[in-house]
Amino acid sequence: MDEYTIEMNDLRRQIAKLKFERADLVLIEELEAQLRILRAIYDATVRLHEEKTALLARRLRERGLGDWTFDNVYSYVYEEAVNLDPAGHDLAFQIQAQDYRAHLEAPVQAEASK
Repeated sequence: MDEYTIEMNDLRRQIAKLKFERADLVLIEELEAQLRILRAIYDATVRLHEEKTALLARRLRERGLGDWTFDNVYSYVYEEAVNLDPAGHDLAFQIQAQDYRAHLEAPVQAEASK
């Protein structure tokens, strides 16, 4: 079991405990939303990691994220996810709807010279 699964399981247990204790519903809903987001990032990472190609691995390195490992792919998906603008939509849904492969296959844009 990887650290991401452990974190999600811990969060599930925390939510279950809070529900059992009849804790504040707002807190429970916030933690459930956090869990959905973590699950969406994790699932997107699993899918992308399984699609490894030489081009994807090269693009990941070009972005400064290192070799094609699960942790490095997770970092890429996480960075992409935090930059999403859900525009009033469920962030977990937005994360799931992204085409991370296409984004990663695109060449890295050089920063403009000053």
